[in-house]
Amino acid sequence: MSSDFIFDRGPAEYFHGRKEIIDTFASALEAFRKKNEGTIFLIQGAPGAGKTALLDVLSKHAKKRGWKTAHICHNALWNPHELLPILRKRRGRQITGLGAGAGIGNVGGANLSIGIKPPAHTITRLLQKQRKPLLLILDEAQALGLKDVVPPEMKGILTSVLKQIHNGDLGRPVMLLAGGLGTTEVAFTTFGISWFMRKCRLLGCLSQESTCAVIRDFLIHEGGASKPPLQWIETIAERSHGWPQHIVSYADQAANYLASKQTPTDEGLNAVLQQGRAEQIEYYKVRAKGIVRKKRQVLAEIFADVPLGETMEFEDIMATIQKEYSHEVAEDLFNNALARGIIDEREDGDYGIPIPSFHTWLVDEYARGKD
Repeated sequence: MSSDFIFDRGPAEYFHGRKEIIDTFASALEAFRKKNEGTIFLIQGAPGAGKTALLDVLSKHAKKRGWKTAHICHNALWNPHELLPILRKRRGRQITGLGAGAGIGNVGGANLSIGIKPPAHTITRLLQKQRKPLLLILDEAQALGLKDVVPPEMKGILTSVLKQIHNGDLGRPVMLLAGGLGTTEVAFTTFGISWFMRKCRLLGCLSQESTCAVIRDFLIHEGGASKPPLQWIETIAERSHGWPQHIVSYADQAANYLASKQTPTDEGLNAVLQQGRAEQIEYYKVRAKGIVRKKRQVLAEIFADVPLGETMEFEDIMATIQKEYSHEVAEDLFNNALARGIIDEREDGDYGIPIPSFHTWLVDEYARGKD
């Protein structure tokens, strides 16, 4: 398997858990529909935590409750020509009153009559004219905070649109469901959005019960096992640490084995665990790609004596990095590790490595004294 490609996003084949977040989101749908208002609902977590799968499930909940759903790209929040086709307007139609502005291009295949009203005003009108309550779904939302993603001349427009949605100022139920890495909340803060529903912000591991349920579904539906072996389920659950990306890696291997061999043997389980572990390591390499070996060693040293699942304060992390690098380089390394999901911020403000098995691999592979 190439370390340049690891599939770690998309709708889940078998989804279990996340009940608290789903219930909170469902309550928000009802509340904001009744109030005729909106908000920004943030799902934040490390790579492989199942954000995209959860966004898909929440989108289905919204549809069942009569909401129109639309998956958008980042520029649809400041470019009406990008938002318009997503809201399923007919192509080839004459469109008037759309704002002209730097960075705004034509919709392919549409004949546009461009007016002079500003883009922020046009986007507001497009959102207000929806007949049904509208849920906009933005994945990889942390990109809003990256350099050069939002054109400088569009930042004011984006700020205006986000505030109107978040403050419920559109006169209609419009919600933005945003999912992203651990830097997403900071990205929104730069555009004036500084408060989110706290119960919905951080996405971690699945519970043991939910983990076993996902594995069981794989073994039944993909592996053809009418009575999935309990030992296999429990062992895979332990190895995956409840991390959705790893659950899929191990469970998929187990399902393939059972589908071809039928009989669940100890040798078969060992083979599945070896293959699943190999996929884990390839995934870790992708996450660490772009960070040179010496800097990986520094990160490993930071967490070498930290118990799995525990955290460190920001000041202690920076102090360790600055033994090797200047403050500026140390800050860049910390932000890079945060952006790549190697570390994440917890609710108490400290930082840790979100996946226990990644923690173990990083320390074993790069701690001082290793070749």
